[in-house]
Amino acid sequence: MNKINKFTFIGGDTRQLYMADYIESCGYAVDIYSLPKKNRNLTENLSESIKSSQGIILPLPISKDGVYLTSVVPMKETIDDIISLLDSSHSVFGGLVSKAVETRFNRSGIKLYDYFRREEVSVMNAVPTVQGILKAIIDNIDYTINSSECAVFGYGKIATVTADALKSLGAHVTVCTRKHGDAARAQIKGFETCFIKEFNDIADKFNIIVNTVPSLIIDKNLLKEMRSDCLIIDVASSPYGTDFAAANELGLNALLCSSLPGKVAPKTAGEIIAKGVLNIIGEEAYE
Repeated sequence: MNKINKFTFIGGDTRQLYMADYIESCGYAVDIYSLPKKNRNLTENLSESIKSSQGIILPLPISKDGVYLTSVVPMKETIDDIISLLDSSHSVFGGLVSKAVETRFNRSGIKLYDYFRREEVSVMNAVPTVQGILKAIIDNIDYTINSSECAVFGYGKIATVTADALKSLGAHVTVCTRKHGDAARAQIKGFETCFIKEFNDIADKFNIIVNTVPSLIIDKNLLKEMRSDCLIIDVASSPYGTDFAAANELGLNALLCSSLPGKVAPKTAGEIIAKGVLNIIGEEAYE
């Protein structure tokens, strides 16, 4: 990795603005393109900004359609347009990079680092995500979380923190998993457990369900077994885990809550990612 003195941030949301603030505070020069102003001037000449930068920061997720970067400010440039402005001297950082997008960068001889694969980023990112989950629950119920019957699907980083948070608020939490190892880890922490394939048998017990599994598990057949007042919060990445059309048809309140850190705690989330990027740079400097 070449020495980086300046970064250009392209697209994204408020998290990238706070990333820029943090990285600038660490002594780097920063240009920002296609983001809300937030009390700073934005560059209008992307080509010149890229030429004068060694580091390029792209969004999380890097793209939703594989054509354009994810951005709250619409961009005319495609991902391929941006790649055409880069060369092997640039170090590029993005989050949740698909294999297809990664391949296009690699074919152009450009190193693309996925900062969301960093353990410290994904672990710390669970905290603002769970804050958003709790907010979504509170905004959509007329009772307390305390004493509620909650099911959490999955037991990865986000599900683990979610289960802990709900339990700390007095909810009765059941962790629903596919793997025996995950069930064992949840049992050690005192949670009730259930295998997802057996959830139909107890589905009508719960008034709050949080899904973190990115494959369709809460299908129409399972939705039919749920209580009519059940609240479903789905925070899984695409293709998600809930049949939202079926839930709507059945009159269930099922919410897709994606990119929660950027919505409820963008400053914290941006600083977490910024530290991950700087950690990558620090590690690469010693290789």
